[in-house]
Amino acid sequence: MSSPVNPFLGPQPYRAADRERFFGRETVTQRLVNRILAHPCLTLFGPSGAGKSSVMQAGVIPLLEEAHEFRTVRIDGWLAGEAPLARLVRTMHAELELGPPPEQAGTAQALDAALELASQRSDRPVLIYLDQLEQLFLPGRDIEATGALLKGLDALARKPVRGLQLVLAMREDYLGRFRDRVRGRRELLEQGFRLGPLTVGEMVKVSCRLATEKGLPSQPWSEQEVRALMRQVRMAGQGEQDDDAEVQAAFAQIVCRALWDERARGQAVEPVAAEPMVHRYLEATLDALGSDKKRAARRLLEQHLIASDGSRTLLTEQEARAELPPEHADEVLTHLEAAAVLHAEQHQGSRYFELGHDWLARKVFELKQQRIERESAQRQRRREAAERRRLIVLASVAAGVAVLMTLLLAWALKEQGHAEQATKDAERAKQEAVKQARDARGLALMTGARDLQGRGYTAMATKLLLEVPEPEQARWWTQLAHDFLKEPLPEVTFQGTAPLHHAAFSPDGQHVAASSPEGLAWVWRVDGTGTPVALKGHLGFISSIEFSPDGQWVATASQDATVRVWRTDGTGKPRVLRGYEDTVHSAAFSPDGQWLVTASADMSAQVRRADGIGEPLRLAGHEASVLAARFSPDGRRVVTASWDGTARVWRADGKGSPVVLKGHTKPVSSAEFSPDGQ
Repeated sequence: MSSPVNPFLGPQPYRAADRERFFGRETVTQRLVNRILAHPCLTLFGPSGAGKSSVMQAGVIPLLEEAHEFRTVRIDGWLAGEAPLARLVRTMHAELELGPPPEQAGTAQALDAALELASQRSDRPVLIYLDQLEQLFLPGRDIEATGALLKGLDALARKPVRGLQLVLAMREDYLGRFRDRVRGRRELLEQGFRLGPLTVGEMVKVSCRLATEKGLPSQPWSEQEVRALMRQVRMAGQGEQDDDAEVQAAFAQIVCRALWDERARGQAVEPVAAEPMVHRYLEATLDALGSDKKRAARRLLEQHLIASDGSRTLLTEQEARAELPPEHADEVLTHLEAAAVLHAEQHQGSRYFELGHDWLARKVFELKQQRIERESAQRQRRREAAERRRLIVLASVAAGVAVLMTLLLAWALKEQGHAEQATKDAERAKQEAVKQARDARGLALMTGARDLQGRGYTAMATKLLLEVPEPEQARWWTQLAHDFLKEPLPEVTFQGTAPLHHAAFSPDGQHVAASSPEGLAWVWRVDGTGTPVALKGHLGFISSIEFSPDGQWVATASQDATVRVWRTDGTGKPRVLRGYEDTVHSAAFSPDGQWLVTASADMSAQVRRADGIGEPLRLAGHEASVLAARFSPDGRRVVTASWDGTARVWRADGKGSPVVLKGHTKPVSSAEFSPDGQ
């Protein structure tokens, strides 16, 4: 009997190709090819999981190679320990068969020499495709090395070389950082192509057809049940009941794969909760490896393929194998790659791995945090069990002493002269045994508290320290208490459903607002009571959040090029302020709360009414992104801070010329008036 065939296995089988097959549009591949041929440099961007790599590798590159005889130089990932410009030069030499690269590969001269050599070897056109450029803008990356690559790419784009085409691909949430780094390099910024993911409605039709036409045996899926699933994996900020809402394609594929597998096994699944289904799929994938191999795979995922903030990291195949038992390494890596848990790319004759998608990195990170908490609780239970065993031993000793003292007292009846002394000895022994038991328990509790405090769990350590019996008699208790009190102990912890990056108190100190990079914000009461107010609507990173002076409104600025003004209690619809050409970095109220001043990556600040009425006043003059803007205490002036290394003081009504404050040698990230406004 043949095994069931899951139509959702493989590298994203329902992205660009099925979109074109089922919906009859002008092909994404052909439109992208036309744009590439028309311009020397094209920036390809889109949300994570939209299929940028799939469209390029499965459609665009084969078409350019077959129809236009292109030679292709392709880089799919950027390892942290390798200079990106040197990586490009070495890849050009390898893929264009130019011979061994020079020793000093990471120079502009080496890049020019490689291009010249490629022109001499053949007159066929050359496509340089650089994927996942967002990896170069991650924290900890060498800024100067990235700058050298961008400078080299700018030089390539400006060269009068016919048939040299550059494609720079990245996630769209990194597009703002890319633009800041290449500002002024027109050739790298001028042409862009956004590849959006499938919508809920499109994904429903594609999934149902794949399950029916390609599954062996086929599974008839109803559009109603699949639509409920696809709405759960839509992009953040998309409408819950909107069939045009975009979905996270990689996440949707895993959900469909998990649903198909569970139904193929005859399990009755109600497709109303995508997250638990994906959790079951991940656990089933690991369980299929067996206990020893499962532990090795989990250690590989948790310890080496996610960063401390939960984002994805890269790992070479050699490094991955070093973390696995040699006899199981091939089996574990092949299994995880086939299940789309791992994604592999070729690199210098070998491969490197990363987790299949950002959502998977977040899930593995959550599982790691849960495992750490479980292990901490288990260690605590083991310490408590050991303490109980010690107390039992001490109690047994004390009981033995009591039995001995009873015998001594019986013997003392015969010798009255020794009886009184024996009684005193027994009492002292009993007291000593009790004291030793008390001291042993206190020592165990203090040792556990010090261990917890050393690992950062100060609040838990403080609770453990308070259980030490007769602390005034316990050695080191006072010193430990003083050490713990030096640590900042939280009074209230506010928890969102995504990482929190910016926070602000209301003017009366009764509320706290915080925002996340996923376009969500919340307002809490400072005492932690009640249900937080969720502010939903932004489609990008929220870069600032601030209360109005009367505390009745909250203003948020976002990467989606809008400012929104919300009621603090969450009632009504927010006021959406548009008119920006790029990311809005900050929004601040005037002292009377009637006006807002905003700072934008489009090199300007705007003064506008907080209620959105009327046209904004645009303050232009900075030569780079404006990072912050604030009113003076009297509301008559505005100060702005910019990436161009200057701050400027303007009249709030826009009249006259601004005062330019120079002196900084690097970007000015913020500026603020003194209380007297001088």
